[in-house]
Amino acid sequence: MAVASTITLDEFLRMEDAKPALEYACGEVIQKPMPDRPHSRIQFFFAAVLFQFLARTPIGQGFTEFRCIFGPAGRERAFVPDLVYVANERLGPDRYLRGPPDLAIEILSPDQNMARFLDKIQFYLMNGVRLVWVIDPAAATIAVLAPDQEGPTLTSVDTLDGGDVLPGFSVAVDDIFAQVKI
Repeated sequence: MAVASTITLDEFLRMEDAKPALEYACGEVIQKPMPDRPHSRIQFFFAAVLFQFLARTPIGQGFTEFRCIFGPAGRERAFVPDLVYVANERLGPDRYLRGPPDLAIEILSPDQNMARFLDKIQFYLMNGVRLVWVIDPAAATIAVLAPDQEGPTLTSVDTLDGGDVLPGFSVAVDDIFAQVKI
């Protein structure tokens, strides 16, 4: 749902935060869809698993619902992925991440506008996000996407790993989707 017609990024950043989060693309303010139970359970699980991994391997930081502002000069967008990982050397003191995250994790919601969602994923891959995991709770699949690569779609028999973005990270896909059965 759009909450305003066309505004600048600076005007957007002066707006009050909202729940669910607001995002900004091409002059438009878009409210993220309200997550449902499967979405929330998977996000909570991933936050715990990522936190534990990064506590043992302090190569960066993970965040939930962290605003990331990046893109070509004058055409930046402000997105709020469900979870992100950012390498230590890329973290700054700003309230928001001024640049792409290294990893963006997006969990599909039932009310997701697919055209807008696919545009967001394409923007991620074309503007510096090194790895994207798209989690579909309804299909129990995870699409692993990286720029200029054809990535796999994982199912319950697979293991999700962090590749060269999160070296040493892995979690069984079945463990992720077991969260929606609880």
